[in-house]
Amino acid sequence: MTTLSEIYSLLREHFGPLTGPGAASPWWPIFGDDPPFEMLVGAVLVQQTRWETVEAATLRLMAAGLLSPPAMAGADPEALAALIRPAAFHAQKAPGLIAIARHIHARYGGSTALLLARPTTELRAELLALPRIGRETCDVAMLYGGGHPVFVVDEYTRRLLERVEVSLERPTPSRWRQPYEVVRQMIEAELSAAHHASLGLHPSSRILHPALYAELHAQINEACVRYCLTRPRCDGPPARRVYSRQAGRESYHGRAEGCPLRPICGYYAGRGKKELR
Repeated sequence: MTTLSEIYSLLREHFGPLTGPGAASPWWPIFGDDPPFEMLVGAVLVQQTRWETVEAATLRLMAAGLLSPPAMAGADPEALAALIRPAAFHAQKAPGLIAIARHIHARYGGSTALLLARPTTELRAELLALPRIGRETCDVAMLYGGGHPVFVVDEYTRRLLERVEVSLERPTPSRWRQPYEVVRQMIEAELSAAHHASLGLHPSSRILHPALYAELHAQINEACVRYCLTRPRCDGPPARRVYSRQAGRESYHGRAEGCPLRPICGYYAGRGKKELR
C-alpha cells in the first residue's frame, strides 16, 4: 500500500517547499497586519468557495478597514455580506464572522493570536462552539493560524488519497470516506509513526510536528488545484488557474511531465488511464 511519506516526497520534489523555509512565496497569502485573524476569516470564507474569491474578498475587507476583530465586531451585517460576496453563503457568513470577531474582542482583547495560543483540546472545543466553524475550518485555523499539530481533512485530501489507493481487482469502500475525525486521526497516526521512525525514536516519545502537517496538506491542495481535479489532468499540463496573486506560485506551469503521483496512483494505473485516452 502506498504510504503518505511516498506521496509527500513525490509532491514536494515536484512543487518544492510550499509552507516553510525555501518556499517561493507563503502558501497562505497574508495581506494585512493581523495574520491569525486574517487566516481565521479566510478559513470561514473558503467554505465551498474558490480561493480566488476569498482572496478578493479579503482585499476588500482590508480596504474597508474591517480586517481586525474590533472593527469587524462593529460591522453592519448587510455591508459585510456585500463585501464578501460572491463567497458561498455570504449572507450567513457575515453575521457569523461578526459573532466570531465579537467573541475575540470581548474575551481576548481583540487578539486572535491569544485565542489560538490556548491548549489544543480546549481551543478546538471553543472554536467549534462559534458560528460558521466546523471541524475542517477549526483545524485550518488551529494549524495555520496557531501552529497546532492537527491535520486538516478537506475534500482535496479525500479525493487524492482515494484515487492513489484505488484498487480495480478488489473494490472496497474507501477508508478515506469515513467520518472526519476517523480520517484525521488515521493520517496523524501514520505521519507520526513515519516521522518517529525517520528519527530513530520510539512512537511513545510523542514529538508533534505541525510543520509537517501544514506542508503535506498544502502539497495535496496544490496537486488537486493543478492536476487531481474532479476531471483529472494526470498527463498534464497543469491547470493554469490563477489561484493567488502571489509571485512564485506559477513557476511550474510550463512543466510537461504531468502529475507527479502517476507512478504510485492506482487510478492512473487502471481506470483513470483508460478514461484519459
